[in-house]
Amino acid sequence: MALDRNRGTRLRKFACIVLACLCFFLVSTLHVFGQVDEGSITGTVQDTSGAVVPNAQVSLLNTDQGITLDVTTNSGGDFTFSPVRIGHYSLSVTAKGFAKTTQQNLTVNVGSHLQVNVQLKLGSSTETVEVSAAPPQLQTEEASVGQVMTEKSVNSLPLNGRNFTFLAQLGAGTQTPQADTRGNAASGAFSANGLRPAQNNYLLDGIDNNSNAVDFLNGTNFIVLPPVDAVSEFKVQTANFSAELGRSAGAVLNATIKSGTNSIHGAAWEFFRNDVLDAADWFENNGGVKKGKLRLNQFGVAVGGPIIKDKIFFFGDYEGLRRVQGTVQTGSVPTAGEVSSGFTNLSDLVTGNAQTDNLGRSIALGAVLDPATTRLVTAGTVDPVSGLSASSTGYVRDPFGCSASTVNVTIANCPNLNHIPASRLDPVALKLMGLYPAAQRGGLTSNYTVSPSLFEHRNAFDVRADVNPTQKDQVFFRFSYVDDPQFIPGIFGGVADGGGFQQGDQSATSSQSVLGYTHVFTPAMINVLHVGFNHLHTTRFGPVGGTSGIPAQFGIQGIPQVPENGGLPSLAIGGLQTLGSNAFLPSDEISQTLQITDDFTKVWKTHSFKAGIESQQVKFSTLQPAYSRGNFDYDGRYTDVPTKNNGGTGRAQFLLTPQAATVANGVNYSGGADGVNASNINKTYNYRTYLAFYFQDDWKVTPKLTLNLGLRYDYFSPIRETNGGQANFVQSGPPNGTPTYLIPASGKDDRSLSTSFTTLLARDGIALQLTDKFGQGLTQVQKTNFAPRIGLAYQVNPKTVVRGAFGYFYNSFENQGYGPNIGENYPFVYNFSYSSQVPAGSPTGLQAVSPISYNSPWAGCPTAGPGGTATTGAGLSCIAFTPTAVNAQGLGLQGLQFNYITPRTLAVNTSVQYSITRALSAQVAYVFTQGKNLQQGVGNNNVTAILPSGTSTTNLASPGAGGTIPFPDFASNGSFQATVGASNYNGLQTKLEQQFSNGLNLLFAYTYSKTLSDAGDLLNGGSLAGLRAPAVPGLGPSFDWGPANFDIRHVFHLSGGYELPVGRNKRFMANSGRAADAVLGGWSVNWILVLQGGQPITLSCPTSTTAGTNCYDVRVAGQSQKLGRFMKNGKPFWYGNPAAFQQPCPLGVTPTAGCIPYTGSAVLGFRPGTTTGPGFNRFDFSAFKAFRLSDRFSLQFRSEFFNILNHPNFNAPNFGGNGVVAISNSGNFTSANFGQIGSTRDAPYDPRQIQFALKLLF
Repeated sequence: MALDRNRGTRLRKFACIVLACLCFFLVSTLHVFGQVDEGSITGTVQDTSGAVVPNAQVSLLNTDQGITLDVTTNSGGDFTFSPVRIGHYSLSVTAKGFAKTTQQNLTVNVGSHLQVNVQLKLGSSTETVEVSAAPPQLQTEEASVGQVMTEKSVNSLPLNGRNFTFLAQLGAGTQTPQADTRGNAASGAFSANGLRPAQNNYLLDGIDNNSNAVDFLNGTNFIVLPPVDAVSEFKVQTANFSAELGRSAGAVLNATIKSGTNSIHGAAWEFFRNDVLDAADWFENNGGVKKGKLRLNQFGVAVGGPIIKDKIFFFGDYEGLRRVQGTVQTGSVPTAGEVSSGFTNLSDLVTGNAQTDNLGRSIALGAVLDPATTRLVTAGTVDPVSGLSASSTGYVRDPFGCSASTVNVTIANCPNLNHIPASRLDPVALKLMGLYPAAQRGGLTSNYTVSPSLFEHRNAFDVRADVNPTQKDQVFFRFSYVDDPQFIPGIFGGVADGGGFQQGDQSATSSQSVLGYTHVFTPAMINVLHVGFNHLHTTRFGPVGGTSGIPAQFGIQGIPQVPENGGLPSLAIGGLQTLGSNAFLPSDEISQTLQITDDFTKVWKTHSFKAGIESQQVKFSTLQPAYSRGNFDYDGRYTDVPTKNNGGTGRAQFLLTPQAATVANGVNYSGGADGVNASNINKTYNYRTYLAFYFQDDWKVTPKLTLNLGLRYDYFSPIRETNGGQANFVQSGPPNGTPTYLIPASGKDDRSLSTSFTTLLARDGIALQLTDKFGQGLTQVQKTNFAPRIGLAYQVNPKTVVRGAFGYFYNSFENQGYGPNIGENYPFVYNFSYSSQVPAGSPTGLQAVSPISYNSPWAGCPTAGPGGTATTGAGLSCIAFTPTAVNAQGLGLQGLQFNYITPRTLAVNTSVQYSITRALSAQVAYVFTQGKNLQQGVGNNNVTAILPSGTSTTNLASPGAGGTIPFPDFASNGSFQATVGASNYNGLQTKLEQQFSNGLNLLFAYTYSKTLSDAGDLLNGGSLAGLRAPAVPGLGPSFDWGPANFDIRHVFHLSGGYELPVGRNKRFMANSGRAADAVLGGWSVNWILVLQGGQPITLSCPTSTTAGTNCYDVRVAGQSQKLGRFMKNGKPFWYGNPAAFQQPCPLGVTPTAGCIPYTGSAVLGFRPGTTTGPGFNRFDFSAFKAFRLSDRFSLQFRSEFFNILNHPNFNAPNFGGNGVVAISNSGNFTSANFGQIGSTRDAPYDPRQIQFALKLLF
């Protein structure tokens, strides 16, 4: 493990910024208003004739804490209280000649604008008229789009894992991405109005609660998660929020923790789950695997009350979680026949399909071809080895166990097909293959299912104090802490591991401190100050990360043995589950944010002028070497028909030892790994500054019309590295107009370079520039981020409101993973990427030798030769990691657009809301968003032309010639982030909402929408260069414009609760006895129903059609993509119709049956997202029973049923991620595995689960 380097600080500079900001408020003539964690109350006072009543005295009482505010109505009879703390209020109005009127039961929600119109009756001032009915819930004061979730909803709706952020997904315009559905382990991420999930903004008590860890390593988008019993309420705003909210362009999830009140209140709870109560996962049932173990206890306490009545209050909570849970995993292991033969008999690989080689031989798919027989044949001439005449020019190989002259290579014609001499097998590979467990059933794929146990031991608490020293001063302080260690197992465990990046030993410790101070100069002039500090430290290591010497035990050399880097390299063997620990482990990440906001309000006549400032100092450090133990790929290209590789023979390639050719003019030492990746181990310490100003005028033009006029300015500094430890590879454009490698001239990090690196830069035409001219960020950011926002709300009549809004929103805080970080650049943190290479003297460019093997032009060892450097046992011994000794051939260079344009979103909405009753309202809205300058990974060092299949893209003699990669000495398709992406969203959003009344609360939301984009979610592949032709002129990223990977056309949500009218003082059995009431009375039910359509799937072409560019499938007109879900070999298939898909014929190759002879850009196939995957349907239900113990205490019994109908929700075929490994070739429509599904969404939370709980309320 690399030692932490000394980190310089910017506190002095930051303090100056903060001091300047505070001075701004002391001298500013603008008056500020802040409602991030508060709300407002406005209204008009009239008499019974409708005439306004000026100079009336309006008094607002916070019934929770006894705080009173007083204002006088203006000449139009209007009054405003803004801001006011969320909570419960009563409002009293007095005026000469009128009776006093008091409106009870007012609730101010977070960020809400409550309108309370009061009608005075003639009478004496000693008379009092009380109104107990709450005012209609119409949104008459502003035009944002969003949803408030009340305390009752937060505490009552069934939540698997008690994560309240999932309730944000129940509103209109929101949907759950495939890689993150409901469940305790899911992060709570969601997409709103067609924007990427990482663009959302999480606030808690008015303070930033976002994780700035590069990849949400802790498993959540946020820093701390209070228990639902501590959450007062929250609001999610999805579009057109006011200028006081910024930082991101996505949804804002704004939550508040409860405060103490003048009465002691609280709860204690215990939630219990056991696998005996649950259904088995679909793949456990059908895989013959015993249902996974589950032991879960979630317990805690929350209590609040007064220390000094009306002055000092406290609130605190604690919650613990103890969980042991089986996680069903399915993978592919060697067959019983292969193991019993000592891997000398691989005949199980052979299938009934076939492919043709350049000698015209029909070769069964799965036939293992001998790489030592690789040779060139010329069309029309006789091959001296086989005696056959070549049908076309190219390379051929001969099958093991079959005569080279056999024209129809099948097991029937060659009984010994795929029988390999034991002498040809690599002893290191054999020992590693012994790590695989025995297959549980027949077949090549998904023949092993297991349910290893996950362990979690979580402790969390929050403490809050509220102090009201005077009626004009309010102070609160809160501290929150979470410690959440977990062990997340891979499919094999131990040395074999086989886990993904999400699996291993994980720790996550986070804390948040918040100080808030409100001073009331007058009821019309209020200042609000918030200071917050977040800290998150997360680590994840492989299951044997702390054990050294493991690679050497298996004969693998050169793997760095440093703390937490224990374990095998990642061995990706085609057709089998990966062996060893995943890439990007070990990981160690720290995220810190210091935030200061200050807001001041001035209410003047019918205007609320608002202005504010927000400053954040963000730091995030990352240790996450991509390939610290090495990554070795064996995809079968050396043991299959050259250039086709459809047979799935990766295990044969892994097993065979490369050797000299056994035929005349053959390719020597063909074989070994076809791709090798390696990294050094070092840490980056990044930091950046965020500064924002805003001005807002909420102008009540008439009693019916309100205008929201706002302007916000956002500044996002470049991401810098504390020690100057980053570099930027700019391929073209500014700052020099030519390829440039920028490194800061100064900094604590050693920036010594190897002679190899500087020589190759010069040879490839890349200028090296060590300079401090551009700062340590090595980019120039946009400084004109002005965001105007306009909204209006017009109350047509007392029951109807029409709203509309338009605005811009900037976003530059989008978590993108560590890969795109330019701190991951030589000579600081760097990656080597060696690809399969063309042997010396090859006339046709066949990639036939391992990248670090004998005679390879990219040899990593200067002494590479017949000694066997291409074998697995050589490991990383041929690669030097010391910066000054680095052989830079194959080094990956990272880049970031030099003139970085801040991503922005235009949001427009129009809506109509109708109040059916005081508690029931209906709304229909149209929402449009358009993203511009979205960050996306376009890659660097890519080909600049569409080249025939098989063309060598590496031309050392003439870089860039004929479309070859422009910098052939360096790795191609490295990370380059550019703000060139775009998106648009059109959505029809409807909802019907019943506020709690007569025992019922209800929220129905239906969204019909379409999202198009050429920039995917950065954490789900969008930061990688997955585009088809990113560097080809006339194509580029926009060539991949299509449905976004989170586009879901139909989303239906129905949630709510009902208190059954049975029992004492209820409609039925009102006079029942105690025994009857104890059994039948006091019941309530709650539910969440989610129905979502499928998400787009992009299928790649089974065979490459070009060199250096990508290809997507072609949909066949008139063919259904699926025949409905059905079973095959005990596994679910979603697609049953391969005839619905074809691919273009490879360019430059004579067309054959089964492909379409396209030309030009059409050879790259259709746009992405032509296919739709499985939908998502889930019904969660709960039933509660309340037992009244006394006037102060009650006991609640809860039974909760998640996915009560036990409806399996499947991942899409070929889906990998979120701890899931895709079934081999399930996305290949020419494979027998096409359409096969290997996992359920959000396993192990997909099957029905039952939870019981007891909760003591007081």
